Amino acid sequence: MKTRLCSWLLLSFITAIQSFEDCAAASRPNIVFLFADDLGHGALGCYGQKKIRTPNIDRLANEGMRFTQCYAGSNVCAPSRSTLMTGLHTGHTPVRNNGRNRYLYDSDVTVAELLKKAGYFTGGFGKWGLGDMGTPGVAIKQGFDEWFGCYHQVHAHFYYPYWLWKNDTKVLLPENEGGKRGRYSHDLIQQHALDFIRRHHDKPFFCYVPYTIPHVELTVPEDSEKEYRGQFPQKTIKDPRPGYISSDDAYATYAGMVSRLDRSVGEVMALLKELKLDENTIVFFSSDNGAQGNQWQPLSEFFDGTGGLRGSKGNWYEGGIRDPLIVRWPGKIKAGAVSDHICAFWDVLPTLAELAGAAAPNGIDGISFMPTLLGKGAQKKHDFLYWEIPAAQGLTQAVRMGDWKAVKPRPASAFELYNLKADPKETANVAAEHPEVIRRITDCVRVARVDEREYPEEEHRPGIGDYVR
Repeated sequence: MKTRLCSWLLLSFITAIQSFEDCAAASRPNIVFLFADDLGHGALGCYGQKKIRTPNIDRLANEGMRFTQCYAGSNVCAPSRSTLMTGLHTGHTPVRNNGRNRYLYDSDVTVAELLKKAGYFTGGFGKWGLGDMGTPGVAIKQGFDEWFGCYHQVHAHFYYPYWLWKNDTKVLLPENEGGKRGRYSHDLIQQHALDFIRRHHDKPFFCYVPYTIPHVELTVPEDSEKEYRGQFPQKTIKDPRPGYISSDDAYATYAGMVSRLDRSVGEVMALLKELKLDENTIVFFSSDNGAQGNQWQPLSEFFDGTGGLRGSKGNWYEGGIRDPLIVRWPGKIKAGAVSDHICAFWDVLPTLAELAGAAAPNGIDGISFMPTLLGKGAQKKHDFLYWEIPAAQGLTQAVRMGDWKAVKPRPASAFELYNLKADPKETANVAAEHPEVIRRITDCVRVARVDEREYPEEEHRPGIGDYVR
């Protein structure tokens, strides 16, 4: 009798624990983070775009909250993603610029590691940029249970590569060998993301989808480009990099790329509804930095990709770092809400940690914006936001402090100063008129950073021959 009673009590205890865990899991939302590449906020209808159709992203905004003052982690790809993953701005985050074999260390704590520890199944699909194979920074060593796509940034440049990574295994794409364009990598990555959601619909999951679209090279399958062909002036934009695809109808190509991104967002939302996950899934949509510049500046100008703001990818003016951010969670986030809360990518980690009931690491720079999302409680604000890019010549930097924005566009230059409330397009440098503000900003910079890690030079910088043949 005693043995049977003990067995019954043990079974009851185990069942109760399992029931508690199941209830706890059910109360936590699934998290989907959709992330475009080089998409200026002005390219979306919900931010004022008139020429490119983005109905699915616009619907996301209509059913959720649209932020008007969200900032990228940096003005280029890799460091922006580093701030997103670590909750540390570029004065502290491990990866602060592109190149030089920069990567995350084992000791770095990512949002994926926090969510995995909290019981989430974690999957990433697309462009990583924080460590290639052979380094500890690879995604499957940084908290992701599975990954499909590209680890190295250069790999992600190509939409018709002859292989992609699935965890630590190369998946060959023979349809693309010999210069053929048989399999558009974006579409295959999207299929894997959707499959991940299907396979893990019954437990909390974190699905991170850093799409490469609309980063150049400038190419998209015919079914997306034909939607816009003949609607715009025909414009040839040649990619100066050897072997990269160019376009003789660049406006139609670019618009098709953005609309294909929008279609993919719609597919994710349709699947969540089909699986009855719609109510218990919070969906984020953003982009890693501002609209593409340089040779591709005509695209941003024609489509007003920066929403009229100064600058583009690669600099610290608003057009280079002001990003779209849309968050949807039915029944929790008010539909059609618009927020002017000033936030940045390093705020994502503490926000997702709070959603998952996990503790964010001590010493991070981010602040959870859950009070803003839910409209409950007092929203803590940043004293200032800080950015930097290290280069051989020194640092370029930017600071936002209230309505003031300081930009050091070149390592040897002084800070320029703009009042964003009076001058959102940063047309008038008023540094000479406000030395006291410059002093305050200089004080912020002094305490905002530590020196960057020393990374070795890449023995071999990958190029087109590594990924396309």
